Amino acid sequence: MRYHGLMNLMQLVAELDEVLDADAVKDSCPNGLQVEGRPDVSRLITAVSASRALFTRAADRDADAILVHHGILWNGREAPRLVGSLRERVRLLVEHRLSLIAYHLPLDRHPELGNAAQLANRLGLVELEPFGDFDGVSVGVCGVFAEPVEADELFVAVADACGREPQVFEGDRRLVSSVGIVTGAAQRAYREAVAAGLDAFITGEPTEWVLHQAAEDGVHFIAAGHYATERFGVLALGRWLEQQHGLEVEFVDLPNPV
Repeated sequence: MRYHGLMNLMQLVAELDEVLDADAVKDSCPNGLQVEGRPDVSRLITAVSASRALFTRAADRDADAILVHHGILWNGREAPRLVGSLRERVRLLVEHRLSLIAYHLPLDRHPELGNAAQLANRLGLVELEPFGDFDGVSVGVCGVFAEPVEADELFVAVADACGREPQVFEGDRRLVSSVGIVTGAAQRAYREAVAAGLDAFITGEPTEWVLHQAAEDGVHFIAAGHYATERFGVLALGRWLEQQHGLEVEFVDLPNPV
């Protein structure tokens, strides 16, 4: 049985483009509609990343469209040929008339629905401001605690919010007042956190140099998982679509240890 909510596909994408300010940042992928399916949307599947497993689940649930953070089209990552796994993904979408909608950096950076803002809210940070420069546009947030917290308390809070133990490269702050967040693979933004005088920085993935850099600069580097830090945006956007338009929205969790 369908929910009462029903939206024209192009109207849905246009509204999401506007809400997420999709054209405000130069991205590594086309944001918005990547594959066109049924003309109307009532049942929507959300997830972090596109995959054959996700598309199969969506088809089994008789979904009309799929909304993800990581789509199937990326600028310059591979030759634009429909072969191999990409061909199979597109075949599933076309065969089942499934639309694929994807928002990358626009969903990282949104001040309310975005991955970084949602994680910041879960951690109890306040006075959120844009943070994490990417080609002149901020893709994350920074904020402060109403009262400083013990560093170990922050590490536990991140684990609770993300559902996994983070890799922590400790600095020298026993108390943490300010935190910068850029989800996913934003290791370079650590230097911006140091320059801004923050006490801790949270992203998804670490890289080799952060061990010594954190020890020397004193700012905690917390890597909580690329997938784990980027579940928040699609979840929030799905809830927003349920509330605004009565669409039936289901989040499909396909955990990734990275």
